[in-house]
Amino acid sequence: MGDWVASRKKARLDRREVLDELVARIRFEVKLHLEEPAAVSRFDDLAAVFTIGHGECAALLAHRRVLPWWERRLLKRFVRRLHGPAIVGSVADVPAGATVARAFHTEIAQLLPDAGDTGARYDLQGRGLLTVFRLALGARGEVWPDRHDVATTVARNILTCSSAFLRRSPWHVLWPVYRVRGLRLWRL
Repeated sequence: MGDWVASRKKARLDRREVLDELVARIRFEVKLHLEEPAAVSRFDDLAAVFTIGHGECAALLAHRRVLPWWERRLLKRFVRRLHGPAIVGSVADVPAGATVARAFHTEIAQLLPDAGDTGARYDLQGRGLLTVFRLALGARGEVWPDRHDVATTVARNILTCSSAFLRRSPWHVLWPVYRVRGLRLWRL
């Protein structure tokens, strides 16, 4: 019995380290843009943005059954906030490593912003913060007149959300509001 408990604790610790490393990669990508905005982006294709998000989301959700229930709930909230429900739903249907661009035409088409997409800065349409960030960096994000402002605001939201996730505790499940900015409540 003692060996099983010790191996379970070791598996949880290893999984938390992997999660923290994946979140640190996302934070590095966002901080790199805030420090030195690139003129050329690799997120020009909508299908490429969806595929990259699908791979990252699958990596975050892999082996989540090892984590305690409260951490699984926080992870699910965090991934839905970061990648959006379309990408999270695709991970449940198609495993990581598969070609998802052919399978999810309608979900990929829903990610494309419209000309009057005023809520893109705060992701009011539920695309996911990281998805909106990558769309704003890409060439197809130019339909937004304030493309740079959208990318900067969403990047700061990603950093806030990910820093709250890195400091996760069971208390965040009971009281999910982790920051008040003006009249907006930020939830994990």
